[in-house]
Amino acid sequence: MMMLAFTPLIDPLTALYPGMSDYWLLLALPLVVAISVVYKGTRIKHLRQLPREAIILSMQIILLMVVAAAILGGLYWAWIRVV
Repeated sequence: MMMLAFTPLIDPLTALYPGMSDYWLLLALPLVVAISVVYKGTRIKHLRQLPREAIILSMQIILLMVVAAAILGGLYWAWIRVV
């Protein structure tokens, strides 16, 4: 294993950090919330609207990610059945 640089296709993170493979997807949730707060913070006119707008945008992003994962999982399942 080369320690000078991270090469995702040769040395995945799970090889470098074995415990990370269990919970790595949960790290997307704080990232989505942070992106939503920063984005909505630059777009709204009154700061009072920020929590509600950020929660709505966060839920939209998470829902889109779940739908995309379900669609891609279904396509993968169908591809495996055909091939």
